Amino acid sequence: MAHRFTIGVEEEFQIIDPATCELRSHVSQLISQASPDIAEQVKPELHQSIVETGTRICDSVSDLRIEMHRTRGELVAAAERAGLQVAAAGTHPFSSWIDQVISPGERYEHIVEEMGQLARSLLIFGMHVHVAMPDKQTTIDLMNGVRYFLPHLLALSTSSPFWMGRNTGLKSFRTTVFRRFPRTGVPEQFES
Repeated sequence: MAHRFTIGVEEEFQIIDPATCELRSHVSQLISQASPDIAEQVKPELHQSIVETGTRICDSVSDLRIEMHRTRGELVAAAERAGLQVAAAGTHPFSSWIDQVISPGERYEHIVEEMGQLARSLLIFGMHVHVAMPDKQTTIDLMNGVRYFLPHLLALSTSSPFWMGRNTGLKSFRTTVFRRFPRTGVPEQFES
């Protein structure tokens, strides 16, 4: 029987004060307002001004589209109930990472302990696509093939020209911030 690829998406959203448009470290308030339908799919991130949603595992791209629409709609409703808004962009145009509160928890404490200010300054937002692979060789083959398209996908998805109130002159300053971390960027060609 042929392996069926499954797909899921995680998205990171900015938590915004509706009056000032500043980031707000209110992830707990937002999560507390999530409906039971998505409660397990909404999580905090490194900064308390970031909320992450994760879709259920989907069998097709069309199912994924429906799932993402549902999850996003529920998140917007939860934010409204909490007196907040959410936004999607690679960086916030003017809020400073210096003012953001780190989320509690062993995982985040470890990241900040290991990476220090580098971790604290990682105030970026993204989308992560997870695809189940049938075996390691298929994974390597597909990763090697998709490498060519990664710069093209970045060009199509840029949404972060501003950083801490300044026009950076770049279309994706998020990429510049993220590049400071190990194991980021376009992966090398894999042989095995």
